[in-house]
Amino acid sequence: MSHYLNYAIQLAKMVDGQTGVNPPVGSVVVNAGRIVGIGAHLRQGDKHAEVQALDMAQDQARGGTIYISLEPCTHYGSTPPCVNKIIEHGLKKVIYAVKDTTLESEGDAILQNAGIEVEYRPIEEAEALYHDFFISKQQGLPEVTVKVSCSLDGKQATDEAQSKWITNPQVKQDVFALRHNHDAVLTGRGTLDADNPQYTTRIENGKNPLRVVLSKSGQINFDLDIFKEPPQPIWIYTENKQLESPHSQINIKYLTQCSIENILKDLYQQGIGRVLVESGPTVTSEFLQSDFINELIIYYAPKIIGGSGKYQFFQTTEVTDLANVSQFEIVNTRMLEQNIKLELRKK
Repeated sequence: MSHYLNYAIQLAKMVDGQTGVNPPVGSVVVNAGRIVGIGAHLRQGDKHAEVQALDMAQDQARGGTIYISLEPCTHYGSTPPCVNKIIEHGLKKVIYAVKDTTLESEGDAILQNAGIEVEYRPIEEAEALYHDFFISKQQGLPEVTVKVSCSLDGKQATDEAQSKWITNPQVKQDVFALRHNHDAVLTGRGTLDADNPQYTTRIENGKNPLRVVLSKSGQINFDLDIFKEPPQPIWIYTENKQLESPHSQINIKYLTQCSIENILKDLYQQGIGRVLVESGPTVTSEFLQSDFINELIIYYAPKIIGGSGKYQFFQTTEVTDLANVSQFEIVNTRMLEQNIKLELRKK
């Protein structure tokens, strides 16, 4: 792999999780063996990576090569097509790592017709970065990560609802980083009552996610910590038309049916591209039984809690035949002192 293309991919990875429903993209402009411009798409609605890099390069881009983590866009959205900017700057060559399957028109042909050489160099690391984005855009739904912290026997709490703390401080820090990389964190009203969480990031220069609360009944205790001077807006999805917001930071969103699909569709339409589910067994189980999950992250503490399983993280009323149960594949494991982080994807 060219180290310039690798630079572009690393730039894209640095902004992963902060571009809303847009893809994270990195770009590097090179001329006569020198980097003359770099760029990354920093947030939804801002300049794309190619534009950032070309604005830096200015006239030095002419006759040079641009390396991009993702095929340059060809459509008018909140910004003009990036292929137009590339043509205007007189570049000689375009090299990109991933083909954008969501584009309506063929960017390669547009660039080649303008006399620009185009090379597609598939890179597995970059393809993994965009895999869920392509699915999300085609479905019109956010990328969803379900996070669980539990004992070895799958308990999120004891039968007496004790849950602080099953996992260790390193897990807490890792979860803060997870929140930073998602646009929103989603939970149920029952978890708010049981744990009184805040769902903030608490890392240096961290990005606090939008907090999303599911409560069909609308029986919300607004005295909880999450509602006290919130640094980010809070959205509450409910079927209760009588529920009113106590202040402007809390947005009450009424739905006739508060299904997972309806909520996710509304979040995506509002620019939320990545959602982290941090909840108790009820909401967690609902997501795990659905088709609306991209990644499952489980933090296991080396403890066995026992009891009846009242707070087992996955619960169903029906028994599924073993041949038909949901299957996951393990994509990564990591030790956090004596706790284990397991990253899985649904097959």
